[in-house]
Amino acid sequence: MFSFFQIFLDRSVRNWLTLSILLLLCLTCHLYFKNLNLYWKIRNVPYEKPYFLAGSLWNVFSGKRQIGKHLGDLYKKFHGPYFGIFIFGKPYLVLRSPEIIKNIAIRDFNNFQDRSFACDKNADDMSGNSLFIIKNPDWRNIRNKLSGIFTSGKLKNMFPLMLTTASQMEIHLEKYDNQVVEMKEIAGKYMTDLVAKCFFGLENNSFQHQESEFRKACIKMFDLDLSRSFSLFSYFFIPKFVSWFKLKLFDTTYLRQVFLDTLSFRMKTGFKRNDFVDLLIQCRDTFQQDKGIINGTKFDTTCMVAQAITFFMAGFETTSNLLGFALYELSLRQLCQEKLRQEILETFQSTNEITFEKIQQMKYLDMVIAETLRRYPFGPFLNRYCKEDYVIEQTGLKIEKGTPILIPLDGIHFDPEFYKDPELFEPERFANGYKHLLNSCVYMPFGIGPRNCIGDRFGQICAKVGLVYFLRKFKVEKCDLTQDPIILDAKSPFMTPVKGLQLRIRKL
Repeated sequence: MFSFFQIFLDRSVRNWLTLSILLLLCLTCHLYFKNLNLYWKIRNVPYEKPYFLAGSLWNVFSGKRQIGKHLGDLYKKFHGPYFGIFIFGKPYLVLRSPEIIKNIAIRDFNNFQDRSFACDKNADDMSGNSLFIIKNPDWRNIRNKLSGIFTSGKLKNMFPLMLTTASQMEIHLEKYDNQVVEMKEIAGKYMTDLVAKCFFGLENNSFQHQESEFRKACIKMFDLDLSRSFSLFSYFFIPKFVSWFKLKLFDTTYLRQVFLDTLSFRMKTGFKRNDFVDLLIQCRDTFQQDKGIINGTKFDTTCMVAQAITFFMAGFETTSNLLGFALYELSLRQLCQEKLRQEILETFQSTNEITFEKIQQMKYLDMVIAETLRRYPFGPFLNRYCKEDYVIEQTGLKIEKGTPILIPLDGIHFDPEFYKDPELFEPERFANGYKHLLNSCVYMPFGIGPRNCIGDRFGQICAKVGLVYFLRKFKVEKCDLTQDPIILDAKSPFMTPVKGLQLRIRKL
């Protein structure tokens, strides 16, 4: 009997102790988030009320809204130059004022040089060395060396590779006259082959070889299962998780080996192709003249592979999105499609006349590209990290050191103050170009300031070539399977249509 009561007493004490600890933890969390809730309030900044760990992104976590569109909704909800949100217990400042955006992203860039993404070379040496993520001063040193890669002259050298790939796409489409095709898949294959040629020196031809290893690796890399979504969210918003759990941004094992094999072949044979592989080798050799280090920054083979994979990911997904969404919008706006086709036919009488210079001179093509990028920027937001305490001169608000800054692209790109009837696809709104809009910080599909996208011209010229080859022989139309309006996948941080882009094509 004594033994029974002793066991009962021991278990009761342990249970009460466990319960007390849990209650204490709950109380601590409650008080923490209650005080956190006051962060923006005491600074007189309007803010979105947080929901425990989900913060201000409950609609995103619950699968109701894609994050870019959710931030766009919040942009419309609030007024004034900025508002506050919370993500996983951390306050973020979201900017609405183009003037303040310009000060932070351009004028006072030195205090906002880094993005707030996780950067841990021990967890992932590929993302940790990526130009997109890497911190200063390494970012500046590598960016300065790589800036010469994307000059007009270098792009012109790769133009024949673009024409060859577009021609393969054109031949493939011949089989689908008057049929419904998944345009995102067509655009994806086009860019898979093009980046394989330009960044990895690899002849792939996804249109003939449906199950090529390179194509499957591309699809797998952007397949967002639960594990991948957790990693992406951690890189965006919880950098400590990346270090604690050694999370990788993407599985780059296959692409790393492909690039190393290409690099080994080029070094042994001296073979040159005027592609990005050759240009990256030149950059590495420049660094090696100074024992592989310039201004304290190391540019070795690992760093070189990281840049190739970075350019691949940026070029593949962003440009395939641009091409796919442009054709989608043109299927809904037949007058715009016909106007662009007439410009193509007037500019090029034959395949032999498709030149780099002539494509760059096509004004309506530029308008279509610009309007597509306004409506479908690849990233949901721009972000910056506040290096030191900073006072916004227009309002006097002090941004504390370490505060992440978000710039919601959907909100700004669809603001009727900057764009009349923003929900309409109107290429003519860019009849005077977009330089004045860039300077006003209300058009930022490729970022803004010194940390803008280094490969924006490469992406645009690839999309232009794809559109020229497509529309000179084919017409694209809406069908019963075409979503209008389009529905984006709430699980993806990128512009990913839930049911793809189902369109009918007709040969002219």
